[in-house]
Amino acid sequence: MHRRTSFAGKLRPSFRPLAFVLALAAPAGCGGGYSAGGDFLGATPGGAQDIGLARSIIESGGVPTLDDFTPEGLYSEHDLALAAPTLCAKPLCIDTAAGLDVGLDDDARDIFVQLGMQSNIREDEFVRKPLNLGIVIDTSGSMEGNLPHVRDALHALVDHLRPDDRVAIVEFASSANTIQESTPVSDKESLHAAVDEITTGGSTSMEEGMMLGYAVIDEHVQRDTLSRLMVFTDAMPNVGATDAASFQSMVTAASALDIGFTFFGFGSDFDASFVDQIAHLRGGNYRFVGAEDVKPIFEEELDFLVTPIAYDLKVSTAAAEGTEVSDVYGVPQIGEHGSGKLFDVSTVFLSKRKGGIVLRLDGSNLEPLVSGEAIEAGSVTIEYETPEGVLEKDTLSMRLPFQTLPGPTDALLPTPHIARTLAVTNEYLVLKRLCGDYHTGSLDAEDAAARLEGAIARLTSADAALSDENLKREITLLQKLGQNLGLVVETP
Repeated sequence: MHRRTSFAGKLRPSFRPLAFVLALAAPAGCGGGYSAGGDFLGATPGGAQDIGLARSIIESGGVPTLDDFTPEGLYSEHDLALAAPTLCAKPLCIDTAAGLDVGLDDDARDIFVQLGMQSNIREDEFVRKPLNLGIVIDTSGSMEGNLPHVRDALHALVDHLRPDDRVAIVEFASSANTIQESTPVSDKESLHAAVDEITTGGSTSMEEGMMLGYAVIDEHVQRDTLSRLMVFTDAMPNVGATDAASFQSMVTAASALDIGFTFFGFGSDFDASFVDQIAHLRGGNYRFVGAEDVKPIFEEELDFLVTPIAYDLKVSTAAAEGTEVSDVYGVPQIGEHGSGKLFDVSTVFLSKRKGGIVLRLDGSNLEPLVSGEAIEAGSVTIEYETPEGVLEKDTLSMRLPFQTLPGPTDALLPTPHIARTLAVTNEYLVLKRLCGDYHTGSLDAEDAAARLEGAIARLTSADAALSDENLKREITLLQKLGQNLGLVVETP
């Protein structure tokens, strides 16, 4: 195998061409045909996997900025299953469902089309591939208050690792240091002891820490393993490279060698916007880790966070004459990945929840879109590459059936499942509108309260139909935001 300059030290690495692709971590029988019985896993785009930072800010009495949350993060916290998805015969299947409703950001009634994601992999059969893991820990002074929380997360991570995994541990502050060379996970007590000895202090040389982390796992990249760098940080580098572009170059080069990356963010000062500019790239994702999140993330979700099932998902839309795609929700860094007509998602990961992307189309004039007992909004073509290098392609309709054509202001929500997706979408739109207005000094209290009431009413209605605890959580969040904004919000 051709070798190249090591990641160690401060020199930029020169990378060899991609020599192989990692095989999908799936059990026998799940790679091709539909397998009957059991619960099937979902899928979710990379990038943000939650809106934990925004939740933390709201729960603490504040108002998040627009940089603190994304629609894909919100969607990833929900199981947005379609009402009747097609039986899936591939690791990643995408179906469409549509609804008609008012967008609570601008009061325009539009067509919303969900691209629902699922897999043919059964949860009770899934076993991830062995990990070649590099843990990179920010021990700079700004992490002092987060240190107990970081230790809890690391202990939970170590507990979840298997004997066939490898792990290396690197810390960085003013400089980077290897705490544990890459080794099979045979002595967890020594790993726990290393975690307990971590202290904080100094500047934040995240560039050096990540480069050293890549270097210590690079020698162990193999076809039958999942190689990944995990960075535990508040994402505020101030030594070495501090711009997102430098880190984008680093992780892009590493992804060509089949090394993915996950950021775990800590603290109210976590720079989610900085990380979001990096984690949308191939093989990347990130989570904000609140105190209550340690168990769900590191005991229940870790195996899915490290398992990509599709790369380079390309979505092209052909809107019917009389409408057009006006917005796309759920695509990380959509501005860098296209527009409503053509956009891409670098990576799709396996998930316990069925994620989605939502297209918004002009619904101001339905007449030219009506065909029989359906609104025909056009079609969408999906292309992606599996981890084995197989290209998949499918074309789906954007169709909204009806029994009676809705009036000029009526909503049309054929199933409670699409009603849930649109309720969560409107929650995002209201969060974006109100938080943006607040931070620009243009918040109108009466208008803001009405929008919050509309979002809460939609979430309440969807919860009544589906009894979804996650929707109850969103209702509580919006009620708390209303309090923080000093609004009088009447709820159902």
